[in-house]
Amino acid sequence: MTWIVEHTAERMVVRLGALFPHSATCVLDKATGRARFVRRLFFVPRRMIDVRLADIVDFEVMDLGPPLNSFEPRVTLASGKRFYLSPAATLAETREVVRQVREFLGLPPR
Repeated sequence: MTWIVEHTAERMVVRLGALFPHSATCVLDKATGRARFVRRLFFVPRRMIDVRLADIVDFEVMDLGPPLNSFEPRVTLASGKRFYLSPAATLAETREVVRQVREFLGLPPR
């Protein structure tokens, strides 16, 4: 599956997760300097997060081993606020998406 829907020098759109139970669409736009995160949980829209790109200080994979076996992208803002996004299908795919988003944002590689 292609998780990165659009990737240009000025804009990146990423769709993660599945229709059920949760999903996230991330729109990173350098032209406007904004990042928008639209998330759904059990078909119910969650509060959209709209922040400045410059406020994103980290974008990483939170990899929790057994018994949870969870690997979710986490966004950290300059304010210290953190929020999670839906993962891709596998840990490797999630790590690759996060790597590309970090590169787009100009964050140092992990």
